Amino acid sequence: MTTKQNDHRENTSKLQSHELKQKSLRHEFTNLTIKAIIVAIIAWISLSIFEIFVAPVMGLQHIHIQVTKTIVTIILVLAIITAIRRILKRFSTKIPAQFSASISFFSIIVIALMASISLLYEWNIEPQEILVGGGVAAIIVGIGVSTVVGNIFSGGLMLTTFPAKIGDTIMIVNDNIRGKVEEINMLYTKIITDHDTEYIVPNNAIIQGNVRIIKEIPLNDRLPYKKGDKVELKNSSDKYTGIIIKITPEFTTILDENKEVTITNNSIFDGKFVITKDSIKQS
Repeated sequence: MTTKQNDHRENTSKLQSHELKQKSLRHEFTNLTIKAIIVAIIAWISLSIFEIFVAPVMGLQHIHIQVTKTIVTIILVLAIITAIRRILKRFSTKIPAQFSASISFFSIIVIALMASISLLYEWNIEPQEILVGGGVAAIIVGIGVSTVVGNIFSGGLMLTTFPAKIGDTIMIVNDNIRGKVEEINMLYTKIITDHDTEYIVPNNAIIQGNVRIIKEIPLNDRLPYKKGDKVELKNSSDKYTGIIIKITPEFTTILDENKEVTITNNSIFDGKFVITKDSIKQS
């Protein structure tokens, strides 16, 4: 009965801690949103007043104000994006990496889109004029950015629908490379291989199927124990009793009295050991 009560208290504590983290993160982003709106309003009102009352006296033309507003908008966008990344970095140990990357990705997309619309309005440019009036230049630019846009769109799909997430262990079938997903950003996916090298894959190539990926089932779901469990491993010639102190993709280490015993995970998967796990949670 005591064990069940302790488990219930631990689960309740974890749930409360998770809720506090979510509230704290929401509070940070709410404050940032309010501050960004206030700064943007003050900046645009100040520039409008400057254009009406000060610019004519100084002999400045409307184009000078437009350039100034463009610069201010770009600076404000960069400042907001930097602030978002700092908040996410501060909460990096408290929220899943995949969730953090998704917030960063879609925040940048939304902010950049709003800034682009604002600048188009400021310069009195209609979007269809760029597409139709640009002619050959628009076609060339469109071809040039199509790959970038494709990777950005693919990055959004990978963050929301792709089964392999940041932290998952995967296998690149094309090049026979195994590693862990380290980062998914707007253009590419970074994989840290088992040999501690970086393997960079364009998001577009993954979504289009040019790079085939196999996601491995996590060891915690495949092995009949986890780190911290007290177990007994026994076969025809050996017997190990102790606490699991380390699990790697290839080996499991058991603290058997005062010595560390390392066995291969493959021997567990192949059924070479009879495993007995203590059902009472260890403190």
